[in-house]
Amino acid sequence: MTELRRMRAEVSHPDAARLATGRQRLQAVIDEEEAAPEAVSRRPFSIGGFMNDTKDGSRNPVRRRPLLSVAVAAAAAVAVTATAVVADNIGDRQDGSADAARTKHSYAEEVLRSAAEEARRGPESDIPRDDQFIYTKSVTKETERKTHKSKTYTDESWTSVDGSKHSWNVFLGQGNWTNPHENEMQYDWSELKKLPTDPVKLILKLCSPVDPPLKPKSLKGVSKEEWKDLHSQLEGMVMRAPVMPKELRATAFEALAMVPGIKAKPAKDAEGRPAIGIWSENALFEGTLLVLDEDSHKVLGSTSIRTPGKKTYDQFSHLEDYAIVDKLKQRP
Repeated sequence: MTELRRMRAEVSHPDAARLATGRQRLQAVIDEEEAAPEAVSRRPFSIGGFMNDTKDGSRNPVRRRPLLSVAVAAAAAVAVTATAVVADNIGDRQDGSADAARTKHSYAEEVLRSAAEEARRGPESDIPRDDQFIYTKSVTKETERKTHKSKTYTDESWTSVDGSKHSWNVFLGQGNWTNPHENEMQYDWSELKKLPTDPVKLILKLCSPVDPPLKPKSLKGVSKEEWKDLHSQLEGMVMRAPVMPKELRATAFEALAMVPGIKAKPAKDAEGRPAIGIWSENALFEGTLLVLDEDSHKVLGSTSIRTPGKKTYDQFSHLEDYAIVDKLKQRP
């Protein structure tokens, strides 16, 4: 039984007084966040050639990571109905809000470390040749927030392994060609093998300072803006088709656990079943949520929000199939 289930079982049903206290605390958090100025990334980061909305409303190419918005109000509703307000429950046992925050952070780290071990237990990936393609089939369910109308997209893409050939990428039914050496989401095995399999070294390797000249030599030197980019990169690594050394994928989970502000919350998978959502309070993109299985901690998908014009769409996406193929638009 997972820690979330154990916590639910241990907590008695709240009475009206406890619910009122919880609502007051949550409302205080909401008021505080609404009053705080919103931070905007100074340097958009791209992973893999797909489009997503940044906090300033612009559109940037990113790896396909459609993610569902979990607003503070929605999180408050979940917290009140499940185990009577998380802050109250953990605070009761830890005697203080600071301890409660540390407990929530440590649980997210625990889940991500478990996901790393799960990755290590899995089979080693087949090694693609440089002249091959990675075929992916992903499914995205998109729901318009006001009308609640939903539409499901099944997208098939072919990515050149070493980036030397044209790639065909599809997002929400819209296909686009990527020119040779322009696709940032490559699967070049020789390059992937060069990446460190120590989480701290991986973070420092991936770190691209917003204000060069030098990369930080330790985690203490990583800025808030750089952590935003790192969170996006590491999430992209664990969300992409697992055609990479399994030790590298495991290391990416461990590095993700080191991102400041990483947290866990109750979530649901594509079928509405209980799951665990991993998110960062300093994420580059709003509403990002990595969804993991409640027991095995395997990746089930991701959620996001899309805001074209005045409309808002909640999205859930998952990788349905992937394969190494010899030709562009060849299916396994």
